[in-house]
Amino acid sequence: MKTTYLKPWFALVCFTMIICSVSCSSSDDSESNEAKEESTINTQVLSALNDHRLSLEKPVLIMNAYASTLANEHSLYMAAQSKLSYDNLNERAVLLIENENPSKMAESVASKYKTADEVLEAMLNHSGNKNNIEADFTHIGIGANKSDSGVYYYSFIFLKK
Repeated sequence: MKTTYLKPWFALVCFTMIICSVSCSSSDDSESNEAKEESTINTQVLSALNDHRLSLEKPVLIMNAYASTLANEHSLYMAAQSKLSYDNLNERAVLLIENENPSKMAESVASKYKTADEVLEAMLNHSGNKNNIEADFTHIGIGANKSDSGVYYYSFIFLKK
């Protein structure tokens, strides 16, 4: 019977791998929690928008995955810039026309609101945003992301298909 002994370097490598995996999972958990929080706020905003539309006897908006991807990218951009903008709107419109072929589309942006109800109230107090919410759109893409300072930036892409 042959006896093998673990070399000291092998034990060091194993120990290092365990430490790295523990420290990496901690970071991944915080990123995962942030993604869950943003997903939750998107769902809550959609629910608030649809509750308002139902109160007006309008059909609910259906979440559109492609529009949501574009809205999310734009809200990330605004969060990185720490300012509201409609930058690159034409590029988003071209992509939406090519991929979703809507008959009509619009975009709204918002920032600083922490809850879905606050976002909805602010948007309803702005005539352009209110028109988008209450128009005959059928689908929506929503993006919500926080800046480094913890401020939410929202992007809404409305589509009629």
